[in-house]
Amino acid sequence: MKKLFIIILTITIIISLTACNEKADSPDEIVHTIPSERAINIQDLSYAKYLNLDNPIVTITVKDMGEIKLQLFKSIAPNTVNNFIVNIQNNLYDENQFHRVIQGFMIQGGAVEDPSCSIEGEFLSNDITNELKHYRGVISMARTNDLNSAATQFFLVHANSHFLDENYAGFGGVISGFNIIDYISTLQVENTEQPSVPVVITSIEVDLRNTTVEEPICYQQE
Repeated sequence: MKKLFIIILTITIIISLTACNEKADSPDEIVHTIPSERAINIQDLSYAKYLNLDNPIVTITVKDMGEIKLQLFKSIAPNTVNNFIVNIQNNLYDENQFHRVIQGFMIQGGAVEDPSCSIEGEFLSNDITNELKHYRGVISMARTNDLNSAATQFFLVHANSHFLDENYAGFGGVISGFNIIDYISTLQVENTEQPSVPVVITSIEVDLRNTTVEEPICYQQE
């Protein structure tokens, strides 16, 4: 009887472990354990001098992870900020993804098929002054080798990346949600640098505060 009990218990444990492994391997049932965010003194951020109560506040909601909040600096890159806000207002980022993740560098999202507008790159190598350096937490526009190809894709700097300074258009900075950025940066990625489990941007919303938004000026090739 004792042997029979041990055999039944062993089989039960094996079945339970198998079920747990199957659940853990199911991408639809991944449970993200996000570390709590450490207290942040806004004045200690490297871009603190650009923060003020009149700046637009953007909230990026990441599925099953939480919210990343940031301020946009229209005084630094006005057309880039206008473009980003109009993209948000047109719901281009709903159910989008952070499709490219490089730990110690950045997380990138905002890929859209056939974007209707690309803008002039607001950075020094394109003869436009932009004093915002690529410190941890800065939001900047992604582009191709064409200096005027930024459209919808953006990235959040995970760690200081000053080799981008003067060559990419930084236009804002994170004020909360660094713990989510840090967590996303640790996720397993494919050879394409795309996370193995999709990191879904449920939505991006903007509170304009005291900012007036104009239609972005699209780049016109001569």
